[in-house]
Amino acid sequence: MARVLAESVGRVAVADADIGQSEIGPPGTVGVAWADPAAVKMAELKPFGLYFVGALGAQALPLEHAVATARAVQAARDAGARRILLDTTGFVTGPVACRLKVAKATLCRPALVIALERDGDGLDNLVRAACAAAPGGAKALRLPVPPEVGRKSPTLRATRRLSRLSRAVLDAREVALPLDSVATLGATLGTGRPIPPDQAQWAGTALRLPVVYAENADGVLTLYLDGPVPRPGWESEAGAITAHFKARSIRALSLPAHRDVLLGLHDGAGKLLGLGRFLRLDPERLHLVVAARLSEAAAERVRLVAFGRARAAADGAPGPEVRPGEL
Repeated sequence: MARVLAESVGRVAVADADIGQSEIGPPGTVGVAWADPAAVKMAELKPFGLYFVGALGAQALPLEHAVATARAVQAARDAGARRILLDTTGFVTGPVACRLKVAKATLCRPALVIALERDGDGLDNLVRAACAAAPGGAKALRLPVPPEVGRKSPTLRATRRLSRLSRAVLDAREVALPLDSVATLGATLGTGRPIPPDQAQWAGTALRLPVVYAENADGVLTLYLDGPVPRPGWESEAGAITAHFKARSIRALSLPAHRDVLLGLHDGAGKLLGLGRFLRLDPERLHLVVAARLSEAAAERVRLVAFGRARAAADGAPGPEVRPGEL
């Protein structure tokens, strides 16, 4: 479809919002590229914009997913696209899927919603909702999936995801980002006022916890541990600690649980400079140490570190998804 449109109308953009099976850009991002009549596959297109989501499934971060999709479409409009094709995920079942598709339709303002259906897909309500949600309304075009087009097996999908994610994280180098020069998003780390190291260690000794760093934000004292979070109930012994720091409440987070979380590294204007993986916190220098394929000049431009919900090992292999409250 993109090739045909590009041949007939010229400047056609393709936005790839299928974050688990990304073809334009790495998984966990929404990419946008110019259609090329000579390209056989979407993966051959070179993105001119990438927008970080940080998840490999549509359900994990629906707000970030919808916003990244809208930014990709708007970038194509701003660049003068005459037509924009938006490829979304296969997440089409249930109320959460419907809300996500409606959010994308509201933000992206499509003129036409194309539904590729198999027997029994039951997309009637989703298509009607998306068309009605698009400002000004959208028409619907419902097309059957040809019988010869099969579904990708979970194994094939996982293999393709690993291949594309590994290209984004392999050969990364360690980059130290000063906490006082970046903002963080999607995690508690970096959102509060650092507690002096000697006082953080005192709190850890008093509570018999491996505290290596602490922050106070709006009356909540967060202790960062070099180990797992203790069992519930440890807070009952923290009365003197909360009183000393004039905190209303106290909590503990595990720094090892942050390791390998997928990061979006942005400059001060919101441009995604590259993906990264969280490695560790340097509590003495107050640096976030990440693995990223960034030049020294690009690393100095990082101003926003967005934590995703996906994890990726050094070879790109996905790890367990971040649980609610883990960061």
